[in-house]
Amino acid sequence: MIVRLLDLGPKAVASLALCLGLVATSATAVAQTPDPAAPLFEPEAVAAIELTLPGASIAALEDPGKWEQYQDGTFSLAITDGTPAGVGGSSAPIDVGIRLKGEASFKTLAGKAAFKVKFNHSVKGQKFLGLKTLTLNNMVQDPSMLHEALSYEAFRAAGVAAPRTGYAYVRVNGDDYGLYLNVETIDDVALLRWFEATGHLYEGAYGADVRPGGAAAFEVDEGDEEDLEDLEALIAAANQEAGDWSDGMAGVADLSQMIRMWAVERYVGQWDGYAGVEGDLSPNNFYLHSDPAGVFSMLPWGTDQALTSAFPFEGNAGLLFDRCLADASCATAYEDALIEIAGVIAELDLDTRAAAISALLSPWQQLDPRLEYAAPEIAAAVEATRAFIAARPGELAGWLGRGEEGEGDEDKGEDPAVEAAPAAAREIDSPQAAGMRLGRSSVADGILATRLDLSRPGRVVKRATIATAAGVAQACVSRTEVRAAGGATLRCQLSAEVRRRLHARWLRLKVEIAFSPHGASPETVTRTILARRSPLA
Repeated sequence: MIVRLLDLGPKAVASLALCLGLVATSATAVAQTPDPAAPLFEPEAVAAIELTLPGASIAALEDPGKWEQYQDGTFSLAITDGTPAGVGGSSAPIDVGIRLKGEASFKTLAGKAAFKVKFNHSVKGQKFLGLKTLTLNNMVQDPSMLHEALSYEAFRAAGVAAPRTGYAYVRVNGDDYGLYLNVETIDDVALLRWFEATGHLYEGAYGADVRPGGAAAFEVDEGDEEDLEDLEALIAAANQEAGDWSDGMAGVADLSQMIRMWAVERYVGQWDGYAGVEGDLSPNNFYLHSDPAGVFSMLPWGTDQALTSAFPFEGNAGLLFDRCLADASCATAYEDALIEIAGVIAELDLDTRAAAISALLSPWQQLDPRLEYAAPEIAAAVEATRAFIAARPGELAGWLGRGEEGEGDEDKGEDPAVEAAPAAAREIDSPQAAGMRLGRSSVADGILATRLDLSRPGRVVKRATIATAAGVAQACVSRTEVRAAGGATLRCQLSAEVRRRLHARWLRLKVEIAFSPHGASPETVTRTILARRSPLA
């Protein structure tokens, strides 16, 4: 059975929806349905998509200079019952534009190419189930085929605007191209589900950030390309030096929304996002959305490598994230958001979702002739994803200094300075050397305490400094002679000036531990911690 769908109003939508089994069976019911495309974005569903490309379009898409230019083609879709044997009737082919997509995941038509489909390319104003564009990701960097579906679900559950996802089995000119992720395109159609109105949508990638002079690095996806006044205002506020940083951001950013965005990025291990790992091409994979009043929110993108790397909940990233953690009220709000989001994600039960989606995809993967991973690799990636999900609550609890039940019993009663305020300092890294390993750090009653495990006796010098407008200032220094291998707690009294500063705001302390073991070469490790604002001691 073949039926035709164009965006021609409730009766036309009802006709196709009925044939495809997409929505209710009456025009009245369809008219009341706010989003006829919703069934395409169910992670537990798989659509069957047919694309055709004439010879001229194929030749153009094989030209590297034209990969990202839409070429003429046709599109049709069928809904399935989730199994390869349950493919229903398809819509009549419609004229569309088709192009290749991807950066690190890019493949040519000879391989498992990823596609964008533009419905109004040939027919002005044409939509499909209300959509202007489809984005079909090839998932070649994610052998689990779960990361985007699960991580975007976490963002949405946390109230962060994020794309929906579904799966699709794609054929091009009758050839099987295999299993794809159908990621909701972030455009004016999708934005209306989250925002009443849009001023601009800016796409940030490969180092684009709100630094002075950085506006030109953003791509304008929605809004006036010539008028970037809202983005310039955000850049100015983000780089302010005078006054309270959070207060200065209030007029240009929904900071609470951005904080939730960064908290989810860190929790799901989205190292390739805005709050991800610092690097030459970071931040990456994010959108900035402004409303007509010039107030910005942030949206995630490109999460195919999330849920793999348990990187710390702190550390240098995008400028806004860094400035937030250096601001007392913003840093506290970020910690609160992490705690809240951990609960939200726990309620999603992503482990069960991962198992169910993986089982759904298995028969489709077996049909995929361009699949780049063998079944054992896929199974291992799924298990690794589920292990990440299971471990993350405990990792957050450890970072918060709260631990799991029974954790840290060996230290109870012997390290009162550390145990007195376990959440008073946050470690950005956990360095170690051959002869020593740094444990937990904390600040309580004006004392900086650091747990240290040593391989042999020796002399230890601990020095902490802070950065000030006048330069580096010493926070404390202590020297200890350790007479036996094993655990030791190093304590040093913070200076009066540092205690005064710590009373006003969080402080970033650089801690250097120099260990001179008896009969061996000296070793030095450096750790940076964030010490929480505390009463004067």
